[in-house]
Amino acid sequence: MNSLKKVALAALLSTTAFGGALAADAIGVPAPAIPAPAPVYDAGSGFDWNGFYAGASAGAQNNIDAGETEWTIGAQAGVNAQFDFFLVGAEVALDGVFDDPDMYAYGSALARGGVLVTEELLAYGAIGYGTDFDAATGVGDHILAGGGLEFAATDDVSVRGQYLYGWDQSGDATSSDIHKFQIGANFHF
Repeated sequence: MNSLKKVALAALLSTTAFGGALAADAIGVPAPAIPAPAPVYDAGSGFDWNGFYAGASAGAQNNIDAGETEWTIGAQAGVNAQFDFFLVGAEVALDGVFDDPDMYAYGSALARGGVLVTEELLAYGAIGYGTDFDAATGVGDHILAGGGLEFAATDDVSVRGQYLYGWDQSGDATSSDIHKFQIGANFHF
């Protein structure tokens, strides 16, 4: 064997042995401790408030000037957009109002905005417009404002309680300001 081959073979053997020694030393060295990051609100791990929903509600509507309470049953549909822990949305509703001895329909359109108190609990405010569709015994047209709480009961269903105050915009003898209380449930698509 010539001397060049001997030097090359010796260099190869010593490099292999030296590399193994380095690898063995690296295994025995503990990794430095890295502090855990602070918890961050994760909007994607809880109930998904984004998208369309539809549901049913029941409640009472108080005609302030007449001092009458009328019972309501109805349906609502809407859409939400969630941005971290903020939520904005829009909703339309149609209620049957049971006024002794008559019944009439009351429709509303609302803009909603709120915050997630927890991933499953939404506190929101609402503002919009409502009308009794020109019913002979209805309460008239209203600017509506109020709010509510909505709780995610399952992966697809939420339950809520809502209050709205209605300022009369009709100005005729049968119209009045109103208080509107409702409880309901929504299915989220």
